[in-house]
Amino acid sequence: MRIGHVAAIGVAAFLAAAVYLAPAGLAGLLLDDRQPMRLARIDGRVWDGSASLMLDGWPAGQLRWSFDGAGLLEGKLRFRWRLLDPGYDLAGHAVLGFYGPAFDVAGRVGAILIERVLAPYHIAAGGALDISSLVVRPASDGGPMEVDGGASWSGGPVSYRLAGRTYEARLPALEAEIETTAGEPVLTAHAAGEAVPLLRVRIDHEGWAHIGITQRFTELAGLPWPGDQPADAFVIEVGEKIL
Repeated sequence: MRIGHVAAIGVAAFLAAAVYLAPAGLAGLLLDDRQPMRLARIDGRVWDGSASLMLDGWPAGQLRWSFDGAGLLEGKLRFRWRLLDPGYDLAGHAVLGFYGPAFDVAGRVGAILIERVLAPYHIAAGGALDISSLVVRPASDGGPMEVDGGASWSGGPVSYRLAGRTYEARLPALEAEIETTAGEPVLTAHAAGEAVPLLRVRIDHEGWAHIGITQRFTELAGLPWPGDQPADAFVIEVGEKIL
């Protein structure tokens, strides 16, 4: 074996060892101040570490990750991850592939986070949200990210404010499917075991969320929309910039 080959192998082995043993703090350098996601109190190594996840300055839980060598068989860098917080327990994989990063997630979101998210809209709801599978991946044609998956909500009492008044209702358990249509993620929810849609959320290319509710949903909420529209007719739609 030539000396040059031996040197090349030695350098490659050194670099591989250096990366493998590199402190996890290097992962934080990949996220600059312009990005909403930040890592704090990083510990461990790049391939096996933990950190506190921050989203827009808000503590989002303890993130743990570890390298999954099986991904190399597909030519990808794959990591297992888990995000723990008093409000939720989520886990999945993150993949760095040819077309870009992708991840999947499953787990449970408890009432604490649900209440935190809905509070600015003067809505209170208990129960828990179970994410059976959610996959976010880059589109193979170079378009926006694609999102597919499913989730369910246990149902229960809900209260909300409208025109200065507080209303209360009890909603059934809900199931939701998420799929990408024409490059836009769309979530459609319906009562468990029923086909009539109750709620639809579509996120457009400009980062606006368009939320529509059907005649049937207004009936369940205790404020039936006037008229003789069919149960699956979307009678209200509002939009909000979220991205």
